[in-house]
Formats: sequence, structure tokens, C-alpha cells
Amino acid sequence: MDFTPRMQQILQRLLSETDFVSEQTLADDLGISKRTVQRELDGTTGALASYGLQLQRKKKAGLMLIGPEKEKERLAASLQTASAMDFTDKQNRRRYLLFEILRDRTPKKLFYYSQLLGVSEATAASDLEALAPWLQKNNLSVLKKQGYGVVLTGSEKDYREAMRRFISETTSAEDFKDLHDGQEALTKAVMNVTDKGIYKLLNSHTIQRVYTVLQKLHEEKIAHFTDAAKIGLVIHIAIAIERVASGQLQEEPAVPPAIPDDEDSTLARRILKGMEEEFQLPMPSIEISYLLLHIKGAKIRYNGSPWQGPGGLDEPALLVIIDKMIEAFDPQYAYDLRCDDEFIRGLFVHLQPTIVRLKHHLNIINPLLDDIRQEYASVFQKSRRAATILAEALDTTVSEEEIGYLTIHFGAALERLKGKKVFTRKVIIGIVCASGFGLARLMMTRLQNKLPSYVELHTYGKDGLTESVLQETDFFISTLPLQIPGADVLRTSPLITGSELQHILGKIDTYSHIRKAPDLVTPSGETFLSALDRTHLLAREMAGLLRHYQQFTVPASSTFAQVVHTLAAAATKGEEDTALLFDAIIRRECLNSQIFPDQGFALLHCRTQTIRQSLFYTCVPDGPAFEDDYFKGIATVLLLIMPEDEYRQVHTDVLGFISSSLVSDDAFYQAILGHDPEKIRCHLQRILKTYFESALSL
Repeated sequence: MDFTPRMQQILQRLLSETDFVSEQTLADDLGISKRTVQRELDGTTGALASYGLQLQRKKKAGLMLIGPEKEKERLAASLQTASAMDFTDKQNRRRYLLFEILRDRTPKKLFYYSQLLGVSEATAASDLEALAPWLQKNNLSVLKKQGYGVVLTGSEKDYREAMRRFISETTSAEDFKDLHDGQEALTKAVMNVTDKGIYKLLNSHTIQRVYTVLQKLHEEKIAHFTDAAKIGLVIHIAIAIERVASGQLQEEPAVPPAIPDDEDSTLARRILKGMEEEFQLPMPSIEISYLLLHIKGAKIRYNGSPWQGPGGLDEPALLVIIDKMIEAFDPQYAYDLRCDDEFIRGLFVHLQPTIVRLKHHLNIINPLLDDIRQEYASVFQKSRRAATILAEALDTTVSEEEIGYLTIHFGAALERLKGKKVFTRKVIIGIVCASGFGLARLMMTRLQNKLPSYVELHTYGKDGLTESVLQETDFFISTLPLQIPGADVLRTSPLITGSELQHILGKIDTYSHIRKAPDLVTPSGETFLSALDRTHLLAREMAGLLRHYQQFTVPASSTFAQVVHTLAAAATKGEEDTALLFDAIIRRECLNSQIFPDQGFALLHCRTQTIRQSLFYTCVPDGPAFEDDYFKGIATVLLLIMPEDEYRQVHTDVLGFISSSLVSDDAFYQAILGHDPEKIRCHLQRILKTYFESALSL
């Protein structure tokens, strides 16, 4: 069932009658206008049909619900359950009331609110007065006029800021804490937030349709939003649509700043167009401005693009602010923090959307705020000092939620400093993916500069976790679900989010202070003969990679499956082996997508019995980029495949070094993106030579 609170009131009134009731009578009884009654009833047809009921209209008589009595009883029971909101708690009741006056700004009589909340008109009036200080922060007020009713007054811009602030304050942190950007988990969170509590007052069908439209757009920028930012955007759009549909939204002369001609404004237009097509509803052009504020102010997980802030605040100016914030945080650590490139880069990226939010008084949800205050009280207070520098530069205030996020950045930097200055034992971490040389290697390269120097990283395939590996490894990081008795496994997303990094650092700190039992058996040194054997294997492996390297050019219109088939056919002999390799690559892709739009390439890899030599291929389109949406705009596909034989570790180490070089070796990376096969072969030879010399200690 999907009835708004007002619909519930109207239907309950109709269920209590055995004869026709006029729309005017319903309006008078409920303290609303006749037009509002008509509008609400227009949306009940489909829902009533599911109960086998319908509205019968009779000229000059009014309305009556007709249908089987048992169905009327079932509807009455459902309405009673749906309306059973707990308004005995004063604070809870006033939150509901605040949401109702924000959601629907049409004039309503005090009687309507008293009926909605199940209290007297005097109590409803007292609750409205208690909301005045909250509303005044956004330049809004409640106007009560005899014979007119109660209405919220203020500009559309101030109203929007108030609604965004309300969403931030009332969305439960528990809805976000355990999310790791999984699509199914996020979908459940959207419906969880809006199917209970205050947001139960929204039409959940509208919420679901808005969320579905955003999913279908496949926008990379939205994909980088945090889960809280995505849900806030969904709620904002749903409220706007309901207000436009009810005729409440009016364009005002005083609008937000002119819309710039950039990627974010283009995205806002695409979102608005998608909503118009889905709801068959023309949206006011001003809505682009408000969507743009959400997009620019959304907290993101990653952003590597050049930045120009509001009010002429450019990158050099922001770096000056960061420098002052570091000094204000703690002069004792200022020098070390300024030398921490990872900290400077992370804070720089974080502050970009933060400044947009602060400039436009946009709120943000910080689901970890209470934990941060409690567990990192000292760092939080120092971060508050750093926040005063930001507040002075922007002539605004910085909320506790924003200070909480600053605390995460400063706290992580202090932990890195601690790791460098305090003697601790070596911590061994295993990074696990399906093959051990694809995604795991990329993750290892990303982590190497973010973890203390006493951490040793190794990569493994899922089936490479031998007993000796389990014994020597402290804990594992995996993108796959692993059920290994006795093993400590931390599952993360491929990009390793900020919160996941904090979990990793916490585990490292714990293990570094736990004494490890010494090995009972000391492996003997490598003999000269075994060194010669290893040299031969490495030389054969690398020579084969260089000799067989090829670049394939395919039509830009090729689908993902067609590209995979082209590469599989080039690597194998015979249709049967091609089909087997094709299936292996597709299965690996289904485990975790190997397409990295932020890096500009796809890294396909697997182990297979269809080849006898490790292979490295590149594949590029004959246009600017692959047109298939699955490729997410990339223009380069890499294939790394290895045979399943007794030399597995050699294959894994060599191909893993190539994968790591895509991140650590900029010249190789640029050659890959440049699509010049001779340059790629030249750089491939260089990095393999480097690995060969390192592996043999030459």
C-alpha cells in the first residue's frame, strides 16, 4: 500500500460513511481545501484497485467507496497500521510536524495538523511555535492567519536549504555505516530510509522511480558519491517532484547564481530530463540550479579532475588554506604533516566539495560522528581549530559533521607518522583476488604508499592460499567472499574507500604490537643450481611476453563480448580453446569488474589451460573510445593471461609486476593510453628488465 498521510485521512473518513459524502464536506472536516481533496483522490485509483475497491462519484451527492465489505475491512486495517506512528514523544512528534510543513507548503488549518498528530489544536499550535528557532536559521517562518490557515513563508532557495538540512539531521547513521558501495545494499538502504520513520510520509513509489532513473543514467560522477550523498539526492528529487505535481513549486525572481557551462551542470540537465520523461512532468528550469548545488556539494569517494572553487578560490589559494589549517591543528606535527604527500592530496580532494557545501550552507550526513568524537576526542578538538581557518577564509561556520570528516584525514596522517617513528614488528598482509595478478596487484600498488613502512604486502589467487601462506600471513584483504577457518579476512571494495583504509590501518596497528611466534624451521639458502633454473624460467617467461605482445584495433562500436572474443581468438588455436578462454575471462569479469574508468583502461586477466605461454595483449577502438556503455568510456583494454602449469608462481610474479607498473610507472601508463604498440613494447622491455635484475639481485 502506498497512501500519503492525507490520503489515509480521507479514506478513513469515507470508510466511516455508508452514504455519499461531498468533497467540500471532506475538506471542511479535515481542515484542507476542496482542491486538495480532489488532488489526493486522483492518486488513489491504482492502490484502491488492489483491494477490489473503487470511488463512485455522483453528481450533487459526492463520493462513496464501493466494493466488498471484507475488502473495506482489510483496507481499514492497513490504514490503521500505516498511520500508527508514535507521536507520544514530543521531540519525535515535532520532527514529523517539521517534515510535513516542509514537504507540503500549501495553507492548511490547524485542525489538519491536530488530526495528523493525534493531539489537540492547542498542542499542535505549541509544537509549531517550538519549531520557529529551527526555521529561523534558514530565514523561514510559520504564518498563522485567521480564516486562511497555517503556511510556511520564505524564499524557495531558503526552503531548499532547510529541506537539505533536515534530511541531513534526520537520516539515521545506522542506514549507512555498514554499506560498502554494493548496489544491492545501497538499494536496500534507500528503501530502508524512506519506508520507515519520518520519510514514511513520502510516496515510496516515487522514491523508487527516482532511484531507478538515476541508476539507468549510469553517471560516473554519481557513482563516486558516498551512499549518504546518493540517498540525499534521491530524497531531494522525490520531494521536488511531489511539490511540482501538486502545483506548489513556483519559480522566483531571486534564484541561485547563474548556471555555469560545465560537466556538473550538464549532468544536472540530464538528471532533470530523465525525471521529466519518467514522470511525464515538466520541471521548472530553476530545478537545475538546486540539483547543481547537490552535485557540487556532494561528498565523493574520488575526484582527480582539475578544480576551480566558488568565488575565485583556485587550487593555489586552497593549498594556502590547507597550510594554515595544518599549523592551527598542531604546530608540533606541522612539519611532518606538510611532508605527507598522501595527506595533502587527500585533504585537497576532500575540501573541494566541502567548500561548495559551506558556501551554499548545504548540510552533510556523517554517520561516524559520534564514534569519532568518542574514540578520537583529542584529534577532533585539534581538527576544530583547523576548521576555524576554513571558516574565516569562507566567512561561514563549519558544522560538527564537517569537522568529523576533517578528523578522519588528520587522524590517518597521525597514524602514519606513528608507524614511522615507533618500532614495531613486521606485519604481513595478503591481498586476494581471483587470479592473484590482476586486481590484487592494482590494490597492492594503491596501498603501498598509504601503509606504514613495516608492512609487507603479498598478492594471492583464491586457490593459492596454502597452509604455509595462512601461517605466515597476519591478515588478508579480499574483494571476494572468503571462508577460511582461523584466517582474519577483511573484505573491501576494489578502490579501497577511506573508511576501509581506516579499518586496514587499525588492524595493522593491532598486529604490529602482537608478538609473533618464531619460525621453527629456517629455510636453507638457494643453491647455485636452483638459481640457474630460476634464471632460465624468468628469461623464457619474459622473452615469450615480448615476442608475443600484440595490439589489436577493433571497431569502436564493438561490444564487450566481441572485444573479449577477439582477444581470446588471438591467444588460442581452435574454436574450442577460444570458447574456453572466452568463458574464463567472462567468469572473472563477473566476480569483480575489471574496468577502471578513472584509470582509462580495462585489465582483463585469468588463468587458463588453453595456452602454454603467458601473454600480454592490448586492444583499442578505431575511434576516441569504446561506444558500448559497459566500457564506461574507456579507450584501452589490456589482457594478461597465464597458463595453469607447475610454474605458476613465476607467471604470477611477472604478470603481477606488469599490473603494478600500470600504476607505479607513469611512462608505461602513458604509453598504454597512447596506443603506440612500439612504445608499449619498448617500455614493457624496460620494466621486465628491471624486474629481472631485481629478482636475481643483479
